[in-house]
Amino acid sequence: MNGKDDRVKGAFIGIAYGDAFGMPAEMWSRKTIQEKLGHIRSFLPGHPDNKISSGFAKGEVTDDTINSILVTEMLSENGGCVDAQVFVKKLRYWIKHSEKSSAVVGPSTAKALELIEAGIPMEEAGREGTTNGAAMKIIPIGLLAGYNMKKEINSEHLLHEVLELCRPTHYTSCAISAACAIAAGAAAAVHGEKDLRKIYEYMMGMAEKGNEYGNPVGSPSIVCRMKMARYFVELDPEKALKNIYDYVGTGISAAESIPAAAALFYMSKGDPVLCAEYAANIGGDTDTIAAMACGICGAYKGAEGFKKVDVELLERTNTISFAELTEKLLADTSYIL
Repeated sequence: MNGKDDRVKGAFIGIAYGDAFGMPAEMWSRKTIQEKLGHIRSFLPGHPDNKISSGFAKGEVTDDTINSILVTEMLSENGGCVDAQVFVKKLRYWIKHSEKSSAVVGPSTAKALELIEAGIPMEEAGREGTTNGAAMKIIPIGLLAGYNMKKEINSEHLLHEVLELCRPTHYTSCAISAACAIAAGAAAAVHGEKDLRKIYEYMMGMAEKGNEYGNPVGSPSIVCRMKMARYFVELDPEKALKNIYDYVGTGISAAESIPAAAALFYMSKGDPVLCAEYAANIGGDTDTIAAMACGICGAYKGAEGFKKVDVELLERTNTISFAELTEKLLADTSYIL
């Protein structure tokens, strides 16, 4: 497996690793996490007192990983390009047949699917989606954008693909901006950029471009919050996590969780294991923040950034193969300029 293939595989591992690591504490406050779980340092099963994660097994992933897999399948079936209608069909099927989907599907996605079911065009259905549901599944698009480029990433193509995936459920300026930031981080990392500052700057640049599209809703700036979050990461880790939680926010809003995820990627210096620990203990939407941040970290470090025993746990518990996901995504990359 060459360097870029290994980084793509690392990204898929990172998505699942972060998702499962942050799952037990999902949507709990920092105080509640400390009271119920102490400091999370390893994979844990869902906590019985957590209405979202209760019933989940140790190492089990949530909708963040599942949606990323659905996006990968869609890309594989459509020559590496986004087909939003195909994705919606796949998502509907998963929701219908998964016992746990009702506990983890986000409000923007659920509402948009209801509207699409009622015959509303996709562009209209997604005009109110301001949560992190687009960004949390966008990494496979970023991986493809960064995979075959010999010199520079085709940012216009990346932007187009992000827009298409956001269209049915999250077609708002803030959600598109957020999704562009995460996709850009994955693209730059898998492309081989090692300068964390350059990756972060590219993420902010793409977030700024994305903010010009979709329904222009009133929302804090993704870019401004990323700048503020980067300031906090220079502090002691515990103080940094508290300040990101208090000032940037870690809820399901795109304007909170995406800047938080970007900051944790930067703060962990691209180490997916350390990043997962930060994310699991920060509070709020811990699994989604961890999935996004660790996905980028995985693309940065590659598959070797994870312990074999942890990868085996994730594959066994969720019946997935990271090697097969990598092969599926990269089956046809000839379209990339």
